Amino acid sequence: MRVAVAGALLVLAVAGSVVQAADMTVRVDAREVARKRIHTELELAVSPGALTLVFPKWIPGEHGPSGPLNTLVGLSIRAAGAPLTWQRDPRDMFALHLTVPPGVRRLQIGLDSGLPLEGGEFTAGPTSSARLAVLSWNEYVLLPKGRDAATLSVVASVLAPPQWQLACALQLAAPQADGSVQLEPTNLAQLIDSPLQLGQFTQRISLPGSAPLAQLPHSIALAADSAAALQVPEDFAAGYGRLVQQAGVLFGTRLYRHYTWLLTLSDHVAHFGLEHHESSDDRVDENSLADAPLREELAELLAHEYVHSWNGKYRRPAGLLSPDYQQPMDGSLLWVYEGMTQFWGTVLPVRAGLMSPETYREMLASLASSFSLESGNRWRPLADTAVAAQLLTEAPAAWSSSRRDLDYYEASEFLWLNVDSELRRRSAGRISLDDYVRRFYAGTGGAPALKPYVEQDIYATLNGIVPADWRTLIHRHLDSLGPEVLLEALRGSGWQLSYSAQKNSYLETQQRRRKDTDRQASLGLLLDDKAIVVETIEGGAAAKAGVGPGMQLVAVNGRKFSAEVLDAAILAAQASRQPLTLLLESGDYYQMLSVPYFDGPRWPHLTRIEAQPDLLTPVVASRNAAN
Repeated sequence: MRVAVAGALLVLAVAGSVVQAADMTVRVDAREVARKRIHTELELAVSPGALTLVFPKWIPGEHGPSGPLNTLVGLSIRAAGAPLTWQRDPRDMFALHLTVPPGVRRLQIGLDSGLPLEGGEFTAGPTSSARLAVLSWNEYVLLPKGRDAATLSVVASVLAPPQWQLACALQLAAPQADGSVQLEPTNLAQLIDSPLQLGQFTQRISLPGSAPLAQLPHSIALAADSAAALQVPEDFAAGYGRLVQQAGVLFGTRLYRHYTWLLTLSDHVAHFGLEHHESSDDRVDENSLADAPLREELAELLAHEYVHSWNGKYRRPAGLLSPDYQQPMDGSLLWVYEGMTQFWGTVLPVRAGLMSPETYREMLASLASSFSLESGNRWRPLADTAVAAQLLTEAPAAWSSSRRDLDYYEASEFLWLNVDSELRRRSAGRISLDDYVRRFYAGTGGAPALKPYVEQDIYATLNGIVPADWRTLIHRHLDSLGPEVLLEALRGSGWQLSYSAQKNSYLETQQRRRKDTDRQASLGLLLDDKAIVVETIEGGAAAKAGVGPGMQLVAVNGRKFSAEVLDAAILAAQASRQPLTLLLESGDYYQMLSVPYFDGPRWPHLTRIEAQPDLLTPVVASRNAAN
């Protein structure tokens, strides 16, 4: 639904003078988005002489030079109606050189964009379907090289398909006579930080106020490929109202004017979440609201991106600043930026009642098992997954456990759990990671702000709460090889990893959503929805037998493959002590492999260490303003 905003008509009333004064105007024509094409008209204030224009390259939150140059299918640059010639920099594909003629103060730039298709190569994935789209403004602008985007004033407007509704963190004015909708005047940095959601089937859910800091509006804007996907349970708004309340208790202040989750429900767009200061761009399966286990997984995503409003948008590592989106970013502190966000993104849903404590423990068990099995952490330390993020983000799924991918997300959950346990132990239970958060992320509230930090600021804040050698503790996680430090951190909370034949409910939900078959803890094998091997655990039974990524599992013990057939064969091998027989297709060839695995089903779980205090349960206990 369109945002109804007090003062919107005032924005329109002064639109003419604002547009004239703005450094940049952006008019996006998205009426042909269903056929994957968008036309943009820019007007940019310039001075005569040599000029280098750049496409945004290093986008905050993407941790790599991911600006989608390959979506550009048309470009014209004009001065007073006359075309100007331009030349791409031969060493920097994101830069265009041109000369502004004497007397020219504004350029007119036309951009045509061909949006990514499903299954297309060399893109981050589709951003639209026939019924909805999400527009990321960085894909539709050029700016002068070296210019801080926060100093470029901008007025943007959009033309959507008829009857489609819009949602954005920026205020939207009433439609103009031609159907275009203007956004509130802002600067280019804030515009790029405010994606626009549009769609035919939409719904806005306003969240109920809850102390503390309840006066700020919070909402979830839904856009789906069908009206049926918009059906939400009765307690949906109340549950996310509790999430807002729990985050308010944790951080103690809000560094935004309002907050909107842009939740896109579609099987035809790329699925991910991307943080912004006053909103987040969250894209999931069309049926994600259909049942409770899927909604628990959704809560984890929405909480993660929400926490980023404080951790990443307000407090940001100095190395991740790129004012003109051209300066290379230093990901060394992503174990804070993403790792701590991952920690709170799984804790806060439990505190809010959106995820059960049992699901949280099953999630931790699945992660601990994954790290105990992977070979990648035997050669690559956790710290390097952060430094090398721009390479690992685009790495293929195959060999991920051997390569060690973006472990600064999940492995850092155990790092911060370790810090929390140590704070509790050293303070006799009086101090926890909550106290660190309230101090490190303290602010005056209100409009979005940015306060960079360096690594030493983390240790100084921890020492100001409970004196200790925090750098050594944290760097044991960052610099050590193997899973032992991570498993020690888990045991330090009073819990340990164990295995049984009982299925892990969290992994079951993951498999149901992804339609894959995960038997990594038993056979050492992960298959996708087409029975193609995505991953084998080195040293596991499947890998030792000769199974590798890219092969397709055709049959098990002479019977056509299905997950049920595979599980039955695992049980039969345990009882008979006879190897499994796998028929695999690899290119034009078939091969029959014998897999001597006899340990039966193995699913990870957490079990209590009775001799130790339980320091995990207090982490997820609901808080109130007095806690």
